[in-house]
Amino acid sequence: MKTLYDKTGAAFSVDHEHDGTVYVRPMITVVMQSTNYHGDDFHEEETMEPATYLVARNRDELFDAPPRRELDAEIVAKKAEISKLQKEASASLEAIRSEKQKAEWELTAAKRQLEDWMKTHKGMIDLGKLLDGQILYPLSVEEDDWRDKTNIPYIPKMKDVRGLRVESGDFEKGKQWKAKRWLSDHYNESFQFFETEEERTSVIVSKFESACARFRAAPNFNVASYSSVVDYGHLLKWVEKYPSLSIPDDIQAMKAENDAKLVEARKAKLAAELAAIDAEKVGA
Repeated sequence: MKTLYDKTGAAFSVDHEHDGTVYVRPMITVVMQSTNYHGDDFHEEETMEPATYLVARNRDELFDAPPRRELDAEIVAKKAEISKLQKEASASLEAIRSEKQKAEWELTAAKRQLEDWMKTHKGMIDLGKLLDGQILYPLSVEEDDWRDKTNIPYIPKMKDVRGLRVESGDFEKGKQWKAKRWLSDHYNESFQFFETEEERTSVIVSKFESACARFRAAPNFNVASYSSVVDYGHLLKWVEKYPSLSIPDDIQAMKAENDAKLVEARKAKLAAELAAIDAEKVGA
């Protein structure tokens, strides 16, 4: 009699098998009782016997040996250990991510502080570069863009370069010092250094283009350049100071059209004056 087992450990006695289906009798527990000779005591004995009925099972669901309970327990323990390790790994990964995010925030803040410090102390940094022998390119640039009319950038002479100046503070009274952001020349005009001549030229061109844009927004063809707005005379001063610049064609066309209108208006006025004179002569 062949015995097979399912995954729960239940035993089955094989009756016969056909086309992948095995017909089995479940093994059941039978209790046998016996008494002694005098009948004052009895004994029980359990045995396993096939049931009287048949059960059809797939052959793949039954095994030749019972499952190893100790192996199942070991598998459960390993699964629990793996689950624990996964939780610990997840917690560690989350901690690493948190630390990484914190480090990135701190790095971003540090970079921002460094950039602010570099801007605030640019004059001191430039002096250090000059002392190290680096060639820099100075330019006096008005910080307020709305004042381009009266402050065309200029290139200070090296002999005019002074240095940093403390704008406020009193060390004798324990008041915090505040250094002027830019260097200044002996006229006390602020200027800054640029790393390359191309960079300095780019700033000059940008400022000129800004002045041209303001002129287009409110054209003023005055050439005396005494007004507080950007007029045509102001643009001419730009070009005079920096010959590499040129007044844009569209602005020149606007100036030519305006001049032509003034000429026509002058002609019309003169013609009217002449006509009036001729009329007086005829009347006389």
